[in-house]
Amino acid sequence: MRLSKIIPARLAGFLCAALLAVGAHTANAQDWDKDFKEFPKVINPTSDKVILEPANPTTPDGLIIKASPESGAYPGIRILPPEGEYWDFSNYTCLELVISSQGEAPVYASMRVDNPGDWKQKPWNVQAARLAKGDRKKITVYFGYSYNKPYPFDAKKVSAIQVFTGKAAEGQELKIESLKLGKSPSPYKPNVAPIDGYVLGGAGKTIVKKYIARNGATASGGNAGEPLAVVFSGPDQSVAIEPEQSKWDLREGYELEFKIRNTGTTPANPTAKASSNRGDTDIATLEKPLAPGKSDTLTVSFIYKESKDAGLGRKNPFFENNKADAIVLMSGDSEGAQSITVDSIRLTAPPVKLPDWVGKRPPVDGDWELTFTEEFNADTLDRTKWRIHAPNYWDKRSVFSENNVEFKDGKAVLIYEKKFSHHNDDPNHKRTGEYTTGFLDSYGKWVQRYGYFECRVKLPKAPGLWPAFWLMPERGVDAGEQWHRQDTGKGGMEFDILEFLSGWGPYRFTTAFHYDGYGKEHKATGAGVYAGHDEEGYIVSGLLWLPGLAVIYTNGKEVARWETDRISNVESCIIFTHVGGGWDNEPIDDKKLPGYTYIDYVRVWQRADLASEVDGYQPDSQVVQSDS
Repeated sequence: MRLSKIIPARLAGFLCAALLAVGAHTANAQDWDKDFKEFPKVINPTSDKVILEPANPTTPDGLIIKASPESGAYPGIRILPPEGEYWDFSNYTCLELVISSQGEAPVYASMRVDNPGDWKQKPWNVQAARLAKGDRKKITVYFGYSYNKPYPFDAKKVSAIQVFTGKAAEGQELKIESLKLGKSPSPYKPNVAPIDGYVLGGAGKTIVKKYIARNGATASGGNAGEPLAVVFSGPDQSVAIEPEQSKWDLREGYELEFKIRNTGTTPANPTAKASSNRGDTDIATLEKPLAPGKSDTLTVSFIYKESKDAGLGRKNPFFENNKADAIVLMSGDSEGAQSITVDSIRLTAPPVKLPDWVGKRPPVDGDWELTFTEEFNADTLDRTKWRIHAPNYWDKRSVFSENNVEFKDGKAVLIYEKKFSHHNDDPNHKRTGEYTTGFLDSYGKWVQRYGYFECRVKLPKAPGLWPAFWLMPERGVDAGEQWHRQDTGKGGMEFDILEFLSGWGPYRFTTAFHYDGYGKEHKATGAGVYAGHDEEGYIVSGLLWLPGLAVIYTNGKEVARWETDRISNVESCIIFTHVGGGWDNEPIDDKKLPGYTYIDYVRVWQRADLASEVDGYQPDSQVVQSDS
C-alpha cells in the first residue's frame, strides 16, 4: 500500500517533504530520498488513535505525532518499504532523527531500524532519548549498535523504521523535524581487552595507552614495549592507565598482577585498584614496604574482601569488569618520595582453593541433616526429584526439550543450541522456537523451607546465555494454579543464588531477591559477585536461608547477606534455567553454540529446629503444564 492511500493527499505530500527534510547538506550525509526515487516508502501510524499532522499546514516544517492514552503501548509511526521489498542502507553508517517534545509531560522517544525475522529474537537496532517539554534532540541509530552496544544488523536488508514512545498515560505530542541517512563513523569503539592477558608488558603486540598523572605524580614510558616509570613525591598521588580509546575489557580474569621494582633509595609502599563508573575494586596493598632494589607483585582482586549488604541493591558500589575506566597505581598515604618501575600488568585467573567444609556441611554451626542430595551419577533423570518439561517465562526464543538434558560423567548437562523444536517435546504445542535448551526444577517433587542449599556448577562460555541456580516458592497443590503456588507475595520470595549473564565473562554473576509479586508492587534487591574457578572450572554457590536472614556463599566465602523480616517464610523448590538474553547481555552468537551448563551436584541441609512437615518429597503433588 502506498503513502497516498493511507493518509489524505495533502498530508501525504507534506510528509514526503517534511519527514525527509534536512537542515544543511554535508559531505557525510544525504537527504533521505528527497526526490523519492531511491527509497519508496509507506508511512503508517501504529494505531488509529495516533494522529499525524503537519507542523505548519503551508510549509514542510515537520510532522506532529499526537498520541492519546488509548493509542496503545508504543504509539508512533512505522515507515515501511513497498510490500515484499527491503531497503539497502549498506552505503550508510547511520540513521539520524531530529525530534522535539511539544507536550507537557516528559517522554522517552525511541527510533528503531528493523531487519526481517522473528520479533522474539529482537532483529533490530535501537536508540532512545528522554525529552522534557520543549526539548529538541537528535537520536542516531548506528547500524550494528543498540543502546551504544554492538548488536548484529544487516544494513542491506532493512524492513522498517519505527519512531515511538512509551504508553501515553496523559497524552503525548512529538514533532519530527528531520530523518536522514548519514555516513558519520560510529563513536562507539570496542572496549580494549589485554593481549594475552597483558595490559603492560608481554612479548607480543602492545596496547597504546595513556597515563594520567595526578596531584604531583610523574609517569614516563609504558608504551612501545617499555616498562612504566612512576615517581611519587607525597601522599594521595596516582597514575591512571587508560586505553587510547574507549575502556578496558577485563572480563577474562579476576585479578590484575602488577610486577613492580623499587628503583628509588627509600622504601616504597604503593597501592593499586581498578575503577569503573559504578564503582572500584578493593585497594590492593603489599604485605610490607618494598626495600630499594627489590621486586614484588601487587595484586588487585575483583573479589571483594567484605560481604555486600544485599539490601542496599545498586547503592552498593560495584566494579564493572567489561567497561573499566582505568587501572590505577597510587602512592597510598606515604609521605616520602617513591620511585617505582612497573615491568608488567597482567590480567589473570588463578584457580581457587576451597575451604575443606565446602560440599560436606553448611558454613555455620548447628544440628544439620542432609535432606536432599543429587550427584547425577545415573544416566537417566530421577523423576522423583526433577521435571524437565515446564513453562518458559524467561525468554521468548527458546523451548525446553528432554534431549537437551544429558547425564554423563556424574554431571547433568543443560545444552543450549540452535535447533528448531516444539516446546516440551510436544509436536502439538503452540509454542515453537529456533533455540532449544534444557531445564530442571523440583516443582511438584520436592520442597524445603529454610536450610542451606548448595550446588557445584560450570558455566557456559558462549555469549548471550543466561543460566541460573535459584529457588521459588512452592506451596503445593492446595494453593491452586502454578502462579498461586509460586507467588512471591504473601511471604514468598525468589532467591537468585547464582544468576549469570555470559556477556559479563566467566568470573562475574549476580545474586538477587525478588518479592511482592511481579506486578506494580514488585521489589528487588541484590549484589554483584566475582568468583574464581577451581582447577576443573567449577564454582560452588550456596544460600544459607534462615528466618529473617539470607546469606550467599561463593566457593566457601560469604559474598552477600540480607537481614530483614521480609526474608521468605514459604517452602521453595530448586530451579536450574539455561535460557538466552537477560538485561545486560551480549547477543547470542550462533557460531559459538552449543552452550553448556554442567551441574556436578546439588545438596541441601536442614537445621533440626527449623524442620517442619512442609519439607521433603511431594509424592501426591500434581503438576498442570502451562502453554507458556
